[in-house]
Amino acid sequence: MNLSHPLISCSRLQPWQLDKTKKDVASVVFAFFEAGKNKDLTALSEFHAPRDFSKFDENPPYTRQDSDEAFVYEQAAFANISDYDYKVEELRIDLIGSVAIATFYLTYKGIFVNDYSFEGRSVGSKSRVTMVFSSFPNGWKIVHEHFSPLPDMKERSDASSRRG
Repeated sequence: MNLSHPLISCSRLQPWQLDKTKKDVASVVFAFFEAGKNKDLTALSEFHAPRDFSKFDENPPYTRQDSDEAFVYEQAAFANISDYDYKVEELRIDLIGSVAIATFYLTYKGIFVNDYSFEGRSVGSKSRVTMVFSSFPNGWKIVHEHFSPLPDMKERSDASSRRG
């Protein structure tokens, strides 16, 4: 079976092919954040499906974004953050038909630089992330992203102690 076929049916793959497909999807996840880290801003749009893309972000705007909007906001975010670093934790990839769902925790940090005032401030977050991929002739593309902030562990433990 040719894994580059645009409509991989993951239900018919052998175990070794499933592992390879999951590794291919994982490499796209990491390549996306590396493109941002390396400020390869024009490459960011290549990770999204050409149409039928949507995104919910933990940063403004909080409305659903299409591919063009997400590209603009991602470019602006990565362009204005210096010393960007990230860590993907507990990456899980599930394969359903020709769709891959990647869920993970993303910790990132950097310095947000305001070009107008030449001032910077530290930024960072730990987020829950879901990326939904579909297989296209030129590889796996993101068709949906959802980022949401992970509540601070201290806040969570304080809340649970108030309930108990």
